[in-house]
Amino acid sequence: MQPHRDIRNWIDCYKAWTGPDSGIQRMGSAGFWNKAWKERTGSRATKPDPGQRKGQKRAEAVFGLLEEAGFCAGGARVLDIGCGPGPLALPLARAGARVTALDISAEALGHVRGKAKRDGCEIETIECSWWNADIDDLGLRNRFDLVIASMTPSIRDVKTFDRMAACSRNLCYYSGSLPGGKNRALQEIYTTILGPDFPRHREGRPLFLYYFMYLYLNGYRPFVRIHHHRERSAVDWEKAADQAIRFVERAKPCTNEAEQKIRNYYRKSSVEGKYPVRSDGYTGMMVWDVNRGPGATRQDAEKVK
Repeated sequence: MQPHRDIRNWIDCYKAWTGPDSGIQRMGSAGFWNKAWKERTGSRATKPDPGQRKGQKRAEAVFGLLEEAGFCAGGARVLDIGCGPGPLALPLARAGARVTALDISAEALGHVRGKAKRDGCEIETIECSWWNADIDDLGLRNRFDLVIASMTPSIRDVKTFDRMAACSRNLCYYSGSLPGGKNRALQEIYTTILGPDFPRHREGRPLFLYYFMYLYLNGYRPFVRIHHHRERSAVDWEKAADQAIRFVERAKPCTNEAEQKIRNYYRKSSVEGKYPVRSDGYTGMMVWDVNRGPGATRQDAEKVK
């Protein structure tokens, strides 16, 4: 069997395995992300984000893996695709990298620019959707020492994955959620409030496994780490409710009635205004050198698209 046939069969297998993702179109909406990031980083975010410490730990894990792969931030050109408010772009810039941060959300990019200015560093920003970005018009092809796509819906298929790799002249980093995570509150909300007919954004969709096997069949051998993250904390119930609403609205907007029921759920489950967060999940991280693929080439993959 030829390598490109293996790749085609794997792509077909994955599609048959996972089925459609009803939330994917909303995930490409600038309005959706502008609203989400404004709530988390804008004027409404009057208190520290409860996920900040978790984000710091994740950044430390990413940096450790990059160092193991031989990456040195000082002077390196880095592209961060779907950068959000900069959990990786900002520390990389502080470490001396020349960072380009790309996102569909003007709100997120404004936060990145403001924080970079306060930190005394510079970050180039590009506002666009990666789903239809023209990397030649943007001048991104083969320009960077490291290209990052971390926990982002910007990488939605093989086409956007290959587009990411085409911007690198050395290393790529990708991370995504793995199946097995648990969030009891969300499970109960879908069951008792939203009902079985409400479409779900399938965050547990095994995209990391999909892209790992795609790389493997193309002859690459990435550095891989599986990160297990648990959260045991107490947060303001309003923030917990906002986060849950943002998540379910990745697939479909909530009605005012459903949103109020979700808020009542968190309010009634809180103790002295604090909601006990109990979540458990897994993240896959991998780094690979785009120049070290001894098997099938990117051209082989083009034949099956």
